[in-house]
Amino acid sequence: MSRARAIAAGLACAIAAGAARAEAPRTVVVLLFDGFPPAAVERWSTPALHRLEREGLRTEIEPPFPSISLPSQTTISTGCWPSHHGVVSNEFLDPVRGAYDHQTDADWLTGCEHLQQAATRQGVVTAALGWVGARSATRGPQARIVDPDRPRCAGGKAVDTEDPWRGDEVGRLLLQQPEVRPHLILAYFCGPDDALHFRGPDADETRQAVEQSDTIVQRVLQTIERLADRDRVTLLVTTDHGMTDVSSVVNVRRILGRAGIEGRVFSSGTTSFVYLDDPARAEDAQRALASYGAFDVLRKSALPAWANLGDGPRVGDLILSAHPPYFIEDLKRWPSWLQWLGDWGPDLIPARFSLVASHGYPPDTPGMRGIFYAWGSGIARGGKVDKVRAVDVHPTVARLLGIQPGEPVDGQVERGLLAKEETP
Repeated sequence: MSRARAIAAGLACAIAAGAARAEAPRTVVVLLFDGFPPAAVERWSTPALHRLEREGLRTEIEPPFPSISLPSQTTISTGCWPSHHGVVSNEFLDPVRGAYDHQTDADWLTGCEHLQQAATRQGVVTAALGWVGARSATRGPQARIVDPDRPRCAGGKAVDTEDPWRGDEVGRLLLQQPEVRPHLILAYFCGPDDALHFRGPDADETRQAVEQSDTIVQRVLQTIERLADRDRVTLLVTTDHGMTDVSSVVNVRRILGRAGIEGRVFSSGTTSFVYLDDPARAEDAQRALASYGAFDVLRKSALPAWANLGDGPRVGDLILSAHPPYFIEDLKRWPSWLQWLGDWGPDLIPARFSLVASHGYPPDTPGMRGIFYAWGSGIARGGKVDKVRAVDVHPTVARLLGIQPGEPVDGQVERGLLAKEETP
């Protein structure tokens, strides 16, 4: 073969290889660290997150209302507002199924599809590790790969063991050959949530949790760099909500009892869902509670548009929404030796016996936004995006995978995150 012909053949092979790489399926990895406010990135050592910012894009995620874990995680995963997916709080009452308490079972959805469900339905091999909706009690695993069904962050101790294990599992999956590797990897981590709640932003426990989360990101980045198709991998790192300091817990049981309001109460974060024994008395009950300055009283029949909760049976007839620095927690989560205060204590109880920071306020409340980083294939390096709504993550991931979002979906593709070639 002549030299010219050999050069031409070599160029043809290079072009063909380049075309094959361009057509190779993209792998999208989403890491969600619970309760990670942007301030923690600046407060502690986070070199991996700073690298994502330099080489990709940094913005903030805006959670739904209430800005607590299960509604937010389900909104991120489904691309739907709580009014449609049905997980309206960490604790609520369903008239048929009964009490909901921090459940991740996919069967609690009233509509919409989790990311892993939409991707699997369209033939994308998916891994859902600790991810909300990874399993269904009636239909089994909702992704090709799910990890053992373990308690999530029980007592906060799992941050020391479960998080590193799950980070290693993400790395192991990435190192599989592209033809068998899951091309959507969703992983949930306990993150700094528990330490921030109980120790505060300056505590050593918080530093350890933040720095461990950053180390997990660093290891995932190092694994991606080892891949032959590393230029076809996208990494998103986010959270479900931020955090802000609190000083007093609202004694909802005492307040309702004094006002003569009868019903069942489910409280979490900074909100309380009140299911009245007589829903026809909702307006009277709202008036009776209007003088309390620690919280707003919202009626299901007249919710503001930003609430996106709808008027379904899972939503309380009244919603008490605390103002910072007040918060609301279900009585059963108080220390046992303090629970008598629910009947006999003051309206406001100092938080020094429970939490020092919390979340759940309306999404525009300072401190409720969380971290969001995008890096790698298809991402607009150095792009400027004010925020990403939780509801927009699902359709944006679907665009990166080249599939359709779930059915239905309320969010939209956040084009500001994407490189020009991804936004026709």
